[in-house]
Amino acid sequence: MKKLIIPTFCFAVLSTVAFEEKISAAPLHDEQANIEDVMFVHVNSGSLNMRKTGAEGASIVTKLTRGTQVTVYSESNGWAKVKANGKEGYVSIKYLSSTKPGAVKKAAATVKTTTKYVNVSTGSLNMRRSGSGSASIVTKLTRGTQVTVYSESNGWAKVKANGKEGYVSTKYLSSTKPGSGSTAATPAKTTTKYVNVSTGSLNMRKSGKATASIVAILSKGTKVTV
Repeated sequence: MKKLIIPTFCFAVLSTVAFEEKISAAPLHDEQANIEDVMFVHVNSGSLNMRKTGAEGASIVTKLTRGTQVTVYSESNGWAKVKANGKEGYVSIKYLSSTKPGAVKKAAATVKTTTKYVNVSTGSLNMRRSGSGSASIVTKLTRGTQVTVYSESNGWAKVKANGKEGYVSTKYLSSTKPGSGSTAATPAKTTTKYVNVSTGSLNMRKSGKATASIVAILSKGTKVTV
């Protein structure tokens, strides 16, 4: 009977050791199952808040910009537990993507400009460094010069002309190109008349006064241009 008891006892001991090894190995299997995923922040504008817990009202740990790589540990109720830039916290899942987004291309703002012309009667128009009559002069613009107007404010226009930029008074700008400024001489309207005196002659004086000095004496019938 003694020979039968010893093997049974040994089997019990071996079974106990194997069972303990199986229990101790179980947590290791669970840790390996927790696979970390790499994802990227995908926001169209601004930044993504990393919060202390998975709640909108939780304090902000840091802000993550578009394209930031994050390591995702777990996901639950629309929140992901992540690590990024050396910090850990929670972010909204809807702002994460498996591929890195490209940079957001901002459309170049189109500046609305108008074309006008310098319209001064005489001299030239001063282009100044700022919208002030005392500002230093950048250049002088002659009559008819085309200018590109970027904006107008308080009687001044920000313009570009002849490769230079500055400010000019709006009252000397027009939407249509003015003429050269030289006006053709208007022919004087004249008439022909004749001296008609009964006796003697007619005095031509230096000015329209009876006391003015006499320039010439005109006899009856003399032709004059009035």
